[in-house]
Amino acid sequence: MPLTLKDIARMAGVAESTVSRAINNKPGVSEKTKEKILNIVKEYNFKPNQLAQGLAKKETHILALILSDLTTPGYTEIIKKVEDIANENNYQVILCNTNNDLEREKAYLDLVSKHRVDGAIILGGELADKNILRTALNKEDAIVLVNCLSEEILIPTVLVDNAMGGYLATKHLLDQGLKRVAIIMGSSEDYLESEKLNGYFQAHQEKGIKVKREYIIETTGKRKDGYDSFFKITKLSELPQGFFVTSDLLAVGLIEAVKMGAYFIPDDFAVVGYGESIITSIINPPLTVVAEPLEELGRLAAQYLIDLLDNNDLEESIKVLEPVLKVRKSSNPPVK
Repeated sequence: MPLTLKDIARMAGVAESTVSRAINNKPGVSEKTKEKILNIVKEYNFKPNQLAQGLAKKETHILALILSDLTTPGYTEIIKKVEDIANENNYQVILCNTNNDLEREKAYLDLVSKHRVDGAIILGGELADKNILRTALNKEDAIVLVNCLSEEILIPTVLVDNAMGGYLATKHLLDQGLKRVAIIMGSSEDYLESEKLNGYFQAHQEKGIKVKREYIIETTGKRKDGYDSFFKITKLSELPQGFFVTSDLLAVGLIEAVKMGAYFIPDDFAVVGYGESIITSIINPPLTVVAEPLEELGRLAAQYLIDLLDNNDLEESIKVLEPVLKVRKSSNPPVK
């Protein structure tokens, strides 16, 4: 059993409150008694219960990182950077995976409202829902959104310009001389996916090319969806010449299907993916991708939250980061 304040008080022959004052360097304890208590603390390697201390003074030095889906590729880089910045500022981070369950999300947000954590970073691709809004409306509760947006109230937010990402991917394919470019995406109800679709439309509009509705394939975002989408498209009377795929899992599935169908990339179809991860790094041929500044997302989110907790003014309430296009072999086909 770990040592408690009560144990130390018994060993030192003093009250628990005296032990607490000595450990926290508070006045009211003689130097002789303080030295005796601290020697016991050192000898038994006593570590105060950070959460219990925090509940007493409504300050835990613990941050919650609430994720919509822990398996989402790319989250690892964000999580690592959040933890790095938090640790540098003497905060610990707990991961809370909601698995897109609103009841779980509400339970995790209650940790903020009940001061079991000092604040929370919400990482996910949806518009802020009623649970988030309700928590954010309490001015004592510190929340930062990452790749999520609130339309009702102003919440400190860090996100990537996904409309620009969709535009860069599609424009690159159209600039190759391709006239027929399909998009394989997740649900358009998802805020981030809808922004990528907006970029897809913008690139076509600038080129004066009308988008065919059958070239827009919405899915649930799974690897199998990418695979199935390709064979769905091959039933069309006129095949696309290129694909913009909005996630790495969809890209893997699509490319598997292209090869299974005895087609070649980029000779038969050019492909551009979205998101740079371990998954996209092993695709052959090397995949052209829209890369997001994931570490910067994590760094800014953590710093925003810590600044809020320290009552520092934020330079910008909403910070939008720009993605970049990394061109590789998958997107340079001969003009057809």
